[in-house]
Order: sequence, then structure tokens, then C-alpha cells
Amino acid sequence: MNHRGESVTLRGKGYVLVRRQISPQCRAGGLVMPAWTGLKGRLFHVASGGGRRMDDPLGTDPAATGMGDPAVGYDVLPAGTQQMWQNEYFYLDGSVTLTQNERGADYGLGVFPTTWAAAGRDVTTGPAQGARRYGLVRDTGRDDTPVPQYLTRATPPDTATVPQRSRVQCSRAAMTSSPCSKAAGV
Repeated sequence: MNHRGESVTLRGKGYVLVRRQISPQCRAGGLVMPAWTGLKGRLFHVASGGGRRMDDPLGTDPAATGMGDPAVGYDVLPAGTQQMWQNEYFYLDGSVTLTQNERGADYGLGVFPTTWAAAGRDVTTGPAQGARRYGLVRDTGRDDTPVPQYLTRATPPDTATVPQRSRVQCSRAAMTSSPCSKAAGV
């Protein structure tokens, strides 16, 4: 997804990889984060990988990162937003729509089905294999893994208005069919 308003609705049970492509060389500035809307069921943010966070240095110039450099400018996250990694992994049991909210800074999102084994290989690839750093596992193995930022069960007309620290309560159906996340927000 490369343009504002593009979206994908995901349904089912399994792992999803969201790969970030930040493009400050096209348009640097304030980044409006993508939003997860219309959640039915559960969505957890289980791991971060890709060998680097987007603010890690690229090449030999320590001022050049995946968020920009002095020549083109830098992309800036909203205050309180978690710094994203190249690859972010999620676990879905239900349905949800992910919308690209590009305004200000230019970015793209790739969304792919994946497996926990593939996420595990990604987050354990480290500097010896050419990565900047090892990934981060957020999954505790219990239902208290964090939900993503910018997530809601609502379907607002402007998805860029989804709050950063959404309170995602269990639906009645989710509570009767399976355990829900103890993490009400991020």
C-alpha cells in the first residue's frame, strides 16, 4: 500500500508481516501512522524484526537513518509512538482492516501472511548475519501480549483519527469463545 486511503482487510487466524518502507527522499515530515480498524476478535503485536529499527543508522554516515538524513530531512513520528522496525509481526484471530494514512511524510506498507517460524528466523538474525541488530519478541506465550498502537473496534470515516493508545476491550463473543488480552491498551 503506497497511497493514502489504501487498505487491506485481513480475516482468519494466523500471523501477518507488515513491512515498512519509509521514503523521506520523496517527502519528509510528520508521519501519520497507519490504523487498524473494525477489529472483530483479537490482534496482538508479537514481534519486531527486519534486522533494524527504522531510526538505526544506514551505511557509514551516522546521521543517515531509515527515517532520513540531513540532506533530505527526517520523518518524525507523533509523540509517544513506538519507533517501528523494518518488519512488524502481528497475530490475528478474527478480522481487521489496516489502512495506510499517508499525510505529510511518504511511506509504504507491504502486508503478507507469515508463520511464527518465519518471524523467529527474522528476529534471531543478528549482526553476524549482516543485520544491524537482533529483533524483539513481544509475545509472552500468554494472552497479555500488547495490542498494536492505532487499533480500534470502531470504523471511523477518517482512519487517521484513531487514537494512538486505543482501549480495545474484549467483545462479548470473544469473551465467551476464548480468552481475551489482559492488555487493554498499549
